[in-house]
Amino acid sequence: MTEGTLRGRPEFWPVTLLSVALILLLGGWAGFTYIDRTRSDPGCDERTTLRVATAPSVALPVRELADRFSARQPCLDVVVEGRESADVLRTVGRDVPAAGASPSVKPSVNPSPSAETAIPIPDVWVPESTLWLRRARSIGAFQVPDSGVSIATTPVVVALDQRSDTRLNGTGLGWPGLVGAAKKPVPVLLPDPATSPIGFAALVGMRAVAKSDPAGTVAVMRRISPDTVSTAGEAAPEPSGPGANETAVVSTEQQVLLAAEAGRRHVAVYPPAAVPGPDYPYAVLTSTGTGRDDATAFLHSMLADDGAAVFTTHGLRTPAGKGAKEVPPATKVRAADYPPAELPDQAAAEDLLNSWGGVHISARMLAVFDISGSMGSAVPGSNETRLSATIKAAQDGSNLLLGTTELGVWEFSTDLDGGRDYREVIPVGPIGPRRQQMLDRVGRIEVEPDGRTGLYNTTLAAYRDGTRNWQPGKINMVLILTDGRDDNAGGISRARLLRELKGLVDKKRPLPILFIGVGPDIDKDELNQIATVTGGQVALTEKPSGIRDIFYSSLAEFSCLPPECRR
Repeated sequence: MTEGTLRGRPEFWPVTLLSVALILLLGGWAGFTYIDRTRSDPGCDERTTLRVATAPSVALPVRELADRFSARQPCLDVVVEGRESADVLRTVGRDVPAAGASPSVKPSVNPSPSAETAIPIPDVWVPESTLWLRRARSIGAFQVPDSGVSIATTPVVVALDQRSDTRLNGTGLGWPGLVGAAKKPVPVLLPDPATSPIGFAALVGMRAVAKSDPAGTVAVMRRISPDTVSTAGEAAPEPSGPGANETAVVSTEQQVLLAAEAGRRHVAVYPPAAVPGPDYPYAVLTSTGTGRDDATAFLHSMLADDGAAVFTTHGLRTPAGKGAKEVPPATKVRAADYPPAELPDQAAAEDLLNSWGGVHISARMLAVFDISGSMGSAVPGSNETRLSATIKAAQDGSNLLLGTTELGVWEFSTDLDGGRDYREVIPVGPIGPRRQQMLDRVGRIEVEPDGRTGLYNTTLAAYRDGTRNWQPGKINMVLILTDGRDDNAGGISRARLLRELKGLVDKKRPLPILFIGVGPDIDKDELNQIATVTGGQVALTEKPSGIRDIFYSSLAEFSCLPPECRR
């Protein structure tokens, strides 16, 4: 007789019923104890959440440790999100008021409603470098501390394909031969130092290769600058082996180790001395007492020995530079402790970046397009409107910009966004990874048929944004393309605009406005008064096709950077 037949017999029913009852009893007790725990524990009327935003390269170990920590906390959930530091910077800086801000012109890092404005500021921020905390402070986000507690580190290295390493006889050249040589044996891709902490660390390494000689440092920068790459986030590109596209890459030790785990063969070449690479500062942003207590407790759990072990299993080192006990020998990653270097102070860091900016002429630019009704007028002798011709010329001009240039786009008329005369079309970011996407989006800008020209409100808002987000190592500028004069009766006056611009101008941080006036209705005197205050220029053209040449020649004229421009 089979087991199924036995269970079907009446004498086995009590056993079955008791089993079912026992399962239901245990399930009910588990649910009751969970509800009772969350309701009866002190301070547990409701569960609280600690939101942590981390650089993607450290998100996995932080999330693993958060799960462990949350399991020990009956009333707390730690939610970890891997986010690019530039995105978090926009979030923490979106409500920062600009100097001289007034109620009639609302300042905002994100001047129009967007997905970014819906993202709450995290309770804790762990960017890849303290440089990001400094940058947040520099835009007025003073809820961000100027330093944090490092939870992990990873050295900056030059990553080589193992086949390139073999070809170069085991990288005996080191950084002097790979980065500093007059004729490099392999192109070395450099993440843009003006936006990448990894690239900035490489500048410190170049200075060391040049033995701190300023002229020698600039010479090294000049030789490597043609191979500068923009990155959408913190990750550096991959090195490639011998052949037509052979490259090395300034990267991190962690990336070399992660490549080995994925079956890719890379080796690490270390600088002559440690440079200030990623230090993953843990910065507490929440101001509530409970939130700060939770954040502190979570930090302590990560700094404990078992927490440190999690970071090292993900290719990182401890804050003191201790790595995993075993590393693949083929990667040439050093098993010994590698204490990290300290960042230069703010002034020294800016001087180094400005030296870089004088060699690698890249920009941080906000382009503002007039979409008032008059921009729908036809351009004589063509099938284009003023707006469509302006957009086409601007698209052509953008192709002249280096991929490391950071570009954002606004449009303006009157009352486009509530009471604002301007609206964000594309947030400021590197052109390189998104050039075609940006060109396509700009191509969809349309005329506001009944819109007037809110020039003064928009100019002041754009200049405030530029001063708040001024970036060392780049040509910072505001580009305004318009076909008319201000005619917004409800906007600020020209006198007030000039007065407020004068209060915002900082000669140590040059930010010129370039006006490109299109068509016959421009008031040149009006634009000249505004541009002169900022050290900018006005260029007029009857035909929008002239914009391309105007734009590029003006960019060259604005290429003076501090300290040369500190007058």
